[in-house]
Amino acid sequence: MINIRAYKKNDEKGFFKLDRELEEHSYNRRTISNYLWKFKGKNPFGKSISYFATNNKKIIAHFGAIPLGWYIKNKFSLASCSIAMMIKPEWQNKGLIKFVGDKVFDDLYKKKIKLVYGYPNLRAYNLHIKFWKYENIIKQYTFVLKKNLNYKKPLFKAIQISKFDKEHDLFWKKNKKKYIAILDRRSSFLNWRYLSRPDKKYICYKIYNSKKIYQGYFILKIYNEESIKKVHIVDLFFKNIEKKYCSEIIKTILYYINKKKFKQNEISLWLNGDKNFIYSLKKLGFVKNSYRNMIMKGIDGNFFRNNKISLKNLYFTMGDTLEIY
Repeated sequence: MINIRAYKKNDEKGFFKLDRELEEHSYNRRTISNYLWKFKGKNPFGKSISYFATNNKKIIAHFGAIPLGWYIKNKFSLASCSIAMMIKPEWQNKGLIKFVGDKVFDDLYKKKIKLVYGYPNLRAYNLHIKFWKYENIIKQYTFVLKKNLNYKKPLFKAIQISKFDKEHDLFWKKNKKKYIAILDRRSSFLNWRYLSRPDKKYICYKIYNSKKIYQGYFILKIYNEESIKKVHIVDLFFKNIEKKYCSEIIKTILYYINKKKFKQNEISLWLNGDKNFIYSLKKLGFVKNSYRNMIMKGIDGNFFRNNKISLKNLYFTMGDTLEIY
């Protein structure tokens, strides 16, 4: 007997078992602790949505969405990141996953969430377009640096932190107007997203100028993919500084990466919506590598179209999706 329902206690165990059956790679694996943190943790933007299909009480499919705060034209809106669409192979191509997803979208509507976005793999991408009418928004390119650049005296100073605090909230309040569309980077979110995650460790830095004035932050994630040791600049945000200082900010980040002696093969990041930083990345040797499609759906009408969200005005980094990084 097929049953479609919301999360119940201990469903994370069945979720984890299903993920292992479908896993296509050995890096960035899902874990039970990751599920509990992501779906049941202290997300400041509200409770996450997680629906399952069961057959004789055994989990055979899942789809979920994580609520996230966004500022669109400096107005706060609730959005969400849709993630973890999974279905057992023998139940694929039967339309079952659509019924699971429909439950998720019904809840998003009830919660007055304006839009949902995601970065699905190719198979899931086709189903998102077919069943729920997601639309392509941008091609999210990865910028990659494979040579080792050493800078002895960076213009800025970085301090590793264990918590984002009131200083950051004041900084965020003053600088969030910089972009047309941007994820809400308040300290409670950053602390939940990066510093309370149980299964992965992020390294967080604040950057200051010579006058000890807070300029912004960057966050690193280190992992091995086969024989390649990677450093992701998984998130970064800085005040509206002059173009000539953008390269100095990047040089400072690279300096502190090298100072950690990770012995990486490559450094990579996503960065949309800031032409000055993108220009500086290219000048310093970062090149565009592979890309993933970012897809988006307005829950109540064409929200993203009405607000003209595009590649040029959408600020987005790796950490703004909760599925991959």
